[in-house]
Amino acid sequence: MQEFETYLDLIADGTVGLEKWENDIRSLIYGLGLDMTKATAIVVNANPFTNGHRYLVELAAKRSTAVLVFVIQGKTESGSAGNHENTGIEFSFEERFDMTQACLMDLGNVTVLPSGPYIISRDDFPKDYLKEKLSAASAHAQLDSKVLCHICNALEIRQILAGDEPRDELSEIHLNALRKECSSTSINLRVAERKRLSDKYISSSLVRKALFDKDFDLVKALVPQLVFEKLKTDFEF
Repeated sequence: MQEFETYLDLIADGTVGLEKWENDIRSLIYGLGLDMTKATAIVVNANPFTNGHRYLVELAAKRSTAVLVFVIQGKTESGSAGNHENTGIEFSFEERFDMTQACLMDLGNVTVLPSGPYIISRDDFPKDYLKEKLSAASAHAQLDSKVLCHICNALEIRQILAGDEPRDELSEIHLNALRKECSSTSINLRVAERKRLSDKYISSSLVRKALFDKDFDLVKALVPQLVFEKLKTDFEF
C-alpha cells in the first residue's frame, strides 16, 4: 500500500489528487446520464488513432451498455519513446484526443475521456525501460494496473478491454500485471487480439514508421479516413 501511495505522489498529488480526479469523472459520467450497468473501460494512447483502436472500441460497444475510452494524457514524449523507435514522430494529447473523439462519435454508447495524469500506458515507460530493464518495466506495470483498477472501482466499471500483440514482450508484461490486479479486484479483463493488416498487427508505431518511410498507401490502410486526411495535411503528402 505504501508503494502505491508513493507512486501516486510521484504521478500527481497522491491519493488525494487521484480521488478528486475520480470524483470529477464520476460527476461527468452522471451528468451525461450514462448507463454503467455493463460498462467497459478501454485505454488508448492513439499516437495516432488507427483502425485497430476502432476495432477494439467496436467490440466493446457491441457488448456493453457504455464504453469509456480513456486517452492517455501523460507525457508528451510518450509515443515514440515508448515504442523504442527512431522516427521522432509524435502527436500532442490534444491531437490524439481530438482524433479519437472524431473517429468514435458515431458510436452512441461510447464516451471519450482524458486520462488525467493517472492512467499511464506502457508507451509512457522511460527510454531506459528496454529489454534489459524488464524487471523495472514489470514493477511499473504492476503499479499502473493498480491505479487503473482503483479508477474502475471508483467509477463502478466492472470490465476492461485490452488489445494484445503476442509478439510484443512489453505488451505481455503489462497485460499479465493487469490480469493479476483485475483478478484480485473482481474486475473482468477481456483481451482481444489486435486487428491485423495481412500478416502485421495494426499499431500506432506501424503508422509512424510508414509515415517516416513515406509509405502513404500503407498509412491509408492503417487509419480511418478522418485521420488520414489530418496526416495528409500535417505531413504534406
